[in-house]
Amino acid sequence: MKIVTIAFLCLFCLCLVAPAQVTTGRSQPKKITFKPQQQTVNTREIPDLIIKEEHFSDENGNKIINANEVCRIRFIIENIGKGLASGVSVNVTVKGEKVPGVQFEQRMDVGDIPGESEKEINLDIEGKSNTQDGYAEFLIEVMESRGFDAFPLEMKIETRRFAEPRLVVADAVFSTEDGGMVKLNYPVNLRILVQNIGEGEAKDVKVSFGLTNPNCIFLGEEEQFEFAFLNRGETRELDFLFTASRRYTEPEIPVRVIITENFDRFGVDTVLSVGLQQNLTARNQVVIQGIAAPETGIEIASLSSDVDKNIPVTGIENPYRYALIIGNEDYSRYQRGLQAEANVEFARHDATIFKNYAASVFGVQEKNIFFLTDATSGEMRQKIDLISKLAARTADRAEIVFYYAGHGLPDENSKEPYLIPVDVVGTNLNAAIKLSEVYKTFGESGAQRITIFLDACFSGGGRDAGLIAARAVKVKPKEELITGNMVVFSASTGEQSAMPYTEKQHGMFTYFLLKKLQENGGATTYGQLADYLTTNVAIESLRVNIKEQDPSVKLSINVGDEWKNWKINQ
Repeated sequence: MKIVTIAFLCLFCLCLVAPAQVTTGRSQPKKITFKPQQQTVNTREIPDLIIKEEHFSDENGNKIINANEVCRIRFIIENIGKGLASGVSVNVTVKGEKVPGVQFEQRMDVGDIPGESEKEINLDIEGKSNTQDGYAEFLIEVMESRGFDAFPLEMKIETRRFAEPRLVVADAVFSTEDGGMVKLNYPVNLRILVQNIGEGEAKDVKVSFGLTNPNCIFLGEEEQFEFAFLNRGETRELDFLFTASRRYTEPEIPVRVIITENFDRFGVDTVLSVGLQQNLTARNQVVIQGIAAPETGIEIASLSSDVDKNIPVTGIENPYRYALIIGNEDYSRYQRGLQAEANVEFARHDATIFKNYAASVFGVQEKNIFFLTDATSGEMRQKIDLISKLAARTADRAEIVFYYAGHGLPDENSKEPYLIPVDVVGTNLNAAIKLSEVYKTFGESGAQRITIFLDACFSGGGRDAGLIAARAVKVKPKEELITGNMVVFSASTGEQSAMPYTEKQHGMFTYFLLKKLQENGGATTYGQLADYLTTNVAIESLRVNIKEQDPSVKLSINVGDEWKNWKINQ
């Protein structure tokens, strides 16, 4: 039995090894079947795309696609996965209705982005001339060839139609170094304010200065100025230094200002002229009165204060009204070792503009206006004496107007207040002008009305610094006796300082004095003027200078309450 079983097993094994030989005597071909290996994806090597750090930029920085402007959407595609992102592309479309005039590249091939790497994408967008007001809603899709796309990015950007710029010379100023007359062979500076008063921004702006006569010579470093943009309402301040040689024979020197921009259509050329022997102040001799504001509501810029222009003309001329006007600003020029901080900023300009009001509003004839800037002790005494004597000749009808802007100072011992000429040091007041002497001299003239405006303080302080910087404690000046028919408007009270109004390029007191005269053409009463000064100077000084300044009114017993009804233009 065992032998039979073993034989059967051997035969079975033989069949397994060589079945073809068992079933047939012929040789059969081998059949080999290959099963494909099953592909698997390692989840740790899948690409994962994201869009990050998206940013919109445009040429003028207003975050709007303007007509005739090239803009850019910048973003980064980052593959935060470990697998390769292959065949990446960017598709850009606009959702909803397409905005006219907005052009951009609709497809960008990026290529492969390896795992844990990134690529920066810059999509340029151009606003054409026919771009309209509206919004462009961009849909930015980052696509991967196998479907590993990023979440899309949506950006909504405002579009704006073409708005014309308009470039003009909004204001201009001729000046000389010493504030004197325009003379041949002496430098003259022209300062202009170029402004865009149109609705849209201007690009590639160029401003050129031209002298039409070969005997006029350019002295500065640049004759042409360039800037990439001038936005709506924006200004640029430019200087042009020139002179005319002694061969020049014309009465005026014309300067042409040429303004261009990228369209070469929206710049307004201007010719500005200054007359030879014309007397200019050291700052802000306004030569054009500005341009009417356009309907867009842009405020026309100016190189000078609003009170320097549109000065009322009352048409009144009083041949018996005399004015002495003094603006002492530059003390450091006359006194060695004195720092520029001790100067009285804007004092000359204060006096200059008040002089114009004296003629146009007060009705003082030109021959009766005596004007001093940076006056010495001798000059001040001489003119105070002169105007008093002139008034005395016609005392029954005469009026005196005295305006002073500059340093005041009290004597430390007597506390008596002084007006300080530019050649008088604060430590020695022997040559200074006692305020009491000014009152006495004018009062003794017998003038029917004496009006004094003092834009100075007498505590030892000043607009920026006192004349004696080392003095730590201010002195309350003594009240001076006022005689005659006199009213004194002072810029401050007691130990207060008379402060500047830098934005307006005037003393705080002088600015509001002129503003009131400008508003009603001099029809205001002295009482109304006093109330106006007290209210406005006090408030604005606190707001602007963070210091108290309370104007005061002093008067002689002779005028009683009548002074409140006096009018400037009577």
